[in-house]
Amino acid sequence: MREVKLVCPILSGVDFTSGGTDGPRLDAAAVAQLDLGSNVWGSLTGTVSAQSTAELFFRAGWRVRRSSWTEFQVENECAELELAPLEPVVFSGFVDPNRITDLLGGLSGMGLSFSVEFEDPEGREHIFRSADQRD
Repeated sequence: MREVKLVCPILSGVDFTSGGTDGPRLDAAAVAQLDLGSNVWGSLTGTVSAQSTAELFFRAGWRVRRSSWTEFQVENECAELELAPLEPVVFSGFVDPNRITDLLGGLSGMGLSFSVEFEDPEGREHIFRSADQRD
């Protein structure tokens, strides 16, 4: 009898490495803003784990790399985030201040429920929550 291996695309268990996957890196406009440092933090409720959350980002076209045994770095043209395996999954990192709405739209587009704190270049804090996020 021949063995058949079933693969579920949602629970695919992608094995990310420290070298990272193919995918977009911060573009020139974002790199020009990097001196601002970490300016975005938040939580992603309703996620099972940092691994499964990294897989969501990967399927959405982000570059993903394992940054430790339990944490993942996800990156696209305008943001670089570190996912930590807490409950809920939390993140911190950098987003090009001119494209915070791109990040929020991307999270919504992945179906993620979120709470995001963003510090603009003038040092003002802004809090964004997905429609289904509660305090």
